[in-house]
Amino acid sequence: MNNKKGQTLSINTIIITILAIFVLVILVVALAGGSGNFMDWWNEIWESQAIDAQAAILKCDGLCTRYDTVGDESLRNQFCTNVFEISGGGEDVVEMTCAELVSNGKVSCSSISC
Repeated sequence: MNNKKGQTLSINTIIITILAIFVLVILVVALAGGSGNFMDWWNEIWESQAIDAQAAILKCDGLCTRYDTVGDESLRNQFCTNVFEISGGGEDVVEMTCAELVSNGKVSCSSISC
């Protein structure tokens, strides 16, 4: 009676399988919607707080560089319409688009005009 044989899955196998399925779902979402749409979705979830001015400038520079490389109109639309909540220190929050950062001289992007 002590010699019962059966198949069991170890906890490690179950965890690795769940992680692999999660990675595959993320890949399918990213590839099906395009990396830009996936990044927008990801940013929408994780970046709901105000950011500092330097982070907004980096995001705008990134959008401009990707637009220069790819030429996708959705990137231009994001550059012109995405509103960043920029924390000015303390409780002050200013809403600005990349186009406004360009007009203030904080971002240089000659290839996109809004």
